[in-house]
Amino acid sequence: MATLPLEKLRVVDITNSWSGPFTANLLGSFGAEVIKVESIQYLDTWRGGGVALAVQETRWERSPLWNSVNTDKLGITLDLTRQQGIEIFKKLVEISDIVTENYTNRVMKNFGLDYSVLKEVNPKIIMISLPAHGSTGPWKDYTGYAASIEQMAGIPRLTGYPDGPPRMSGAGFTDAVAGSNGMMAVMFALLHRQMTGKGQYIDLSQIEASTSLIGDAIVDYSMNKRIQPRRGNRHYSMAPHGYYRCKGDDLWIGIAVSSDEEWQQFGKAIGNPQWVREERFSDTAGRLRNQDELDCLVEDWTLQHDHYEVMNVLQKAGVAAGAVLTSAELLSDPHFKERGTFQVIDREIVGTQTYPVPSAPVKLSRAPVTIRRPAPLLGEHNRYVLGELLGISEEEIRSLADDKIIGNTPLGVE
Repeated sequence: MATLPLEKLRVVDITNSWSGPFTANLLGSFGAEVIKVESIQYLDTWRGGGVALAVQETRWERSPLWNSVNTDKLGITLDLTRQQGIEIFKKLVEISDIVTENYTNRVMKNFGLDYSVLKEVNPKIIMISLPAHGSTGPWKDYTGYAASIEQMAGIPRLTGYPDGPPRMSGAGFTDAVAGSNGMMAVMFALLHRQMTGKGQYIDLSQIEASTSLIGDAIVDYSMNKRIQPRRGNRHYSMAPHGYYRCKGDDLWIGIAVSSDEEWQQFGKAIGNPQWVREERFSDTAGRLRNQDELDCLVEDWTLQHDHYEVMNVLQKAGVAAGAVLTSAELLSDPHFKERGTFQVIDREIVGTQTYPVPSAPVKLSRAPVTIRRPAPLLGEHNRYVLGELLGISEEEIRSLADDKIIGNTPLGVE
């Protein structure tokens, strides 16, 4: 088996929800030994997300959210409100390379585990914090999830419809933006440590990572004092541009025509109907002025075909078009199957013995990346980490369990 690039690194992952866990997930995908630290007193928020209400037994293990972003991790539990838990955490940091956390600025300080403390435990440690608002500034102690981060980054001001309110994306994608930026930042810090022998602290604001996506709107204001309007699915320089209904139940296609040349190709691809040759649609400016009529005519054609057919016809003509795929279609599509986009893993407790999850989106020619382990059960690797890595005796481990400092079941559940 090929050696993975981060194989000799160890990560202590004390993150929650999506952004921080995604950073650690990516590090784990490329070979790092990631140790997810939870507690039986307070579970990761995503352990309860998306679970059917009818499911009661071990529901904390059945969340699609949790299972999708915590692969390639070991899992332990520690009560960090008690001194024994704190000391074990410090021992773990002492033998590790990276610490990831994404709480508000006050949480790690309250635990007595902020960077000023951990660098004394391990001077070479790299610690990344991904709070919603960063670790400095008037908002540093504010709580944030995607629902607020997306808004405060200015994105919904651009994504709603002209006659309606701002709109959320519905996918919480700002977490993934911050998480992937976090992985990149850790790699830079590792390179710096390789050159200098020194660890460091990384302060990554999720809002700032997300605001970087709308740099054009910000520069537009700074240069032109112009606040860009909401355009819905339309574009300031492309037409047609949007989503169009197709033949079938709730089937859609996304189309973007970026030039007059592409418009000519679009017309040929759909059979050159008379309306394509009308003067009002002959150039980009005209198509932008007449988008309401244009969208209706385009949709009259797309409604005659299913979304895959429309995509294939237009793509062969050099026009950007993408079928709007459901989760079921993503999993069955031959393109994604050939690329290994989703990997089937085994975690029987979720209710099915095997199930597909997204694998790392990067393909390395000399170090093929595959998911090596499913998301950990609560406290699944307590004995390995505490016993084998930290040298804690079996008697001490039993005592920690009796005292509820570690465990495998949420407190209050028998």
